[in-house]
Order: sequence, then structure tokens, then C-alpha cells
Amino acid sequence: MRFQQSTEHEYNLLIIDDEVEITKSIARQFRGKYKVFSATSAKEGLAIMEKEHIQVVLADQRMPEMTGADFFNIIKDKYPYALKLLLTGYSDIEAVIGAINEGQVFRYITKPWIPDELDLIVKEAFEKYELITNRRELMSRLKDANQLLEDKVKIRTSELESINQRLIELNEEKNRYVGMVAHDLRSPIGNAEAFSNLLFEDYDTLPKDEHLRYIGIINKSCSFSLNLIHDFLDVSKIEAGIFDLNLSMHDYILFVHDTVKQNEMLAKNKFQEIQIQSNIQELQLSFDKNKFEQVLNNLLSNAMKYSLPGTSIKILISLSENELITSFIDEGQGIPPNELATIFHPFQTTSMQSTTNENSTGLGLAIVKKIIESHKGTVSVKSELGKGSVFTIKIPITAS
Repeated sequence: MRFQQSTEHEYNLLIIDDEVEITKSIARQFRGKYKVFSATSAKEGLAIMEKEHIQVVLADQRMPEMTGADFFNIIKDKYPYALKLLLTGYSDIEAVIGAINEGQVFRYITKPWIPDELDLIVKEAFEKYELITNRRELMSRLKDANQLLEDKVKIRTSELESINQRLIELNEEKNRYVGMVAHDLRSPIGNAEAFSNLLFEDYDTLPKDEHLRYIGIINKSCSFSLNLIHDFLDVSKIEAGIFDLNLSMHDYILFVHDTVKQNEMLAKNKFQEIQIQSNIQELQLSFDKNKFEQVLNNLLSNAMKYSLPGTSIKILISLSENELITSFIDEGQGIPPNELATIFHPFQTTSMQSTTNENSTGLGLAIVKKIIESHKGTVSVKSELGKGSVFTIKIPITAS
């Protein structure tokens, strides 16, 4: 880069000499090229440097208070980038060369000087300053760029580590799920195989009622296994992020009544009653009908499983501001307080046993939670041992 002389005095030249005529002469030579400051002592020159941004200092070697080289030695740490030029006689050459070797002086000019030569040296000094400044700025930018790159690498590394850790966790979770499913499938499939073998081997010798009992056990085992597989596939889709909703407008109140009708036969088998209480006659809502049917079926099924025969299950439907609230209240055994925190986790079952030995996959409530959350809603539970449980789902009326 070639140095361009500034007509707006962007570059500042400081001249220090105890002989006023010399400072005036040099100032006249450079006025119009640079902004020129003059001082007749090192102390005065230092005061100017503290106020002004001086790029080039031209100082006389022989001054009353201190030499020019000594002055440069004083300012070298505070103003390391200022270019220092020394005016000297031949008798001081040895001291000046020493100062140059120590890096304190850029160039020296012997008296009497040639104006064109002085002009060229000062110009070179400003060019040198320009190069140093540009290099400094470039190094600063390079440092910033390197830091930015390092930060990005650290962030990306952290992200990759997090992703890798998540993959490890997902793989462990997958293995755990597969192990659980395999464990839960072993018993019903084993029962189905055992009783089918009995039928196959002793069909002619077994009475008809035993045939029907064995077939019932096989059918029940197969139904449980199939439900477990369906639930596991649902959970797998949810965890994989491919849980799509098919939203459409439906009358929610009518939908609940229709779903309850589908469960009434199961309730009657246990002499239970399902009651719907709502002061809302009709409510159009956007939701996935099939998946919401899973929600209601799971919550009703749980309520029936863990409630004694002859009890009631209530469904309360209400509105609160912009939320639709549906509560499922049973008169069952309740859930121990220490198990409430994990009740919606996959494969989590309570320590309470179903009242008529119904099976549970441990996935139903996890699926309920995911379906409700996918509708931008929430599900919660309150329970008291010996009195029953209340499962509550809340859905924004504007859910879409």
C-alpha cells in the first residue's frame, strides 16, 4: 500500500527541538502535508503526545533536559507504534546508531539536512506507520476470525457431543424398550403356545368347556400381545418424530359420548357405570379423532382396571377461559405418591394390581401424554390411596 498524503491532516507530526527557528522551519516545510505540532522541550512534547494521536515524532538529539534518544526511550512503551526520527550532528552518530539498534529510532537525519531528503524520510515514516497499522488491524481481524472459528468449532463439537450422547441414550432406551416388550410378550405368547399344544395333543379327550376355556386364554393372550405391539409401535413413532396428526373439526361432546358407548360393555362386565357430566351441549374442536379415541379409551380402560366392581367412573367436561378441560374420576385404589412422577413414562406401571387381573402394557399413559402434547395440551394426575384418581387433560380451544 502506498501512503497517500492527507489534505485533511489525518496524520500528525510532532517536532521537538529547543531551537525555535528549527521547529518553525521544519513546520513550514510540512504544513499542508500533515498536521504539525511543535515543542521546544521533551516535557512539552510528552504533554502533546498525551493529548494528540501522534504518528511520527521528529526530535533533536541534543536538548537541555534530555537527549532525543532518551526521550524516545521514555515513550517507547507507552507509544510503541509512533515512528521516531532523530535529528543529530555527526558527533552523536555513535549514540544514535545504538538507539537504532535498540529499536527506539526508525531513522536519523544529520544536520544540516537536505529538505528533499527530510521530506522523503518523513514520508517513509508515515508509510511505515500505515503498514504497521494495517498489519495490526489485519492481525486483530485474524485473531477475531480465529476466535470466532474456535468458538464455532467448540459449539459444533458440543452439539455433536450432545447429539452423540443423545444417540447413545436413544440406543439404550431402544434396547430397554425392546427388552421390555420381549419380556412382556414372552408370557402371553408362552401361554398361547402351551394351551394350543394342549388342544392339539388332547383335543379328543378334553371336554368341550375346556376347549372353550383354552381358546379363551389363547385369544386373551393374543389380544394382549397384539395391543402391546401396537402400543410399542405408537411409542416408537412418537420418539422418532413421525407422529403425524390428522386434524379435522368434530363435535367434541358428541365424540366423548360415542367413545363412552364403545366402553360401556366392558364397564358392565365389571358392574361399573360411566357417567358424563357437562354443561356444554356442543363444542366444535379441531383434533385427531382416532388418536383422541386412543386417549379416552386408555384413560377409561385404566379407570375400569383399577376400580372395584360396582363403582362409578365420571367424565367431567368444562371450559375455562380458552381451555377445554376433561377429567376422568374413578373410585379405584389410587396411586402411591412416590409413583406419580413417573406414571406417564413408557413401561411404567404402578405397584397397584388391577382388580380383576387385567393386563397392562405400561405404554398407555405415555401414549396419552404424547397425543395430548401434540395437540398443544397437557395431562396431569391427582390421586389418593384408597379413594381413587383424577386424570385431567386440557386442550386449547384454538388447537390446530
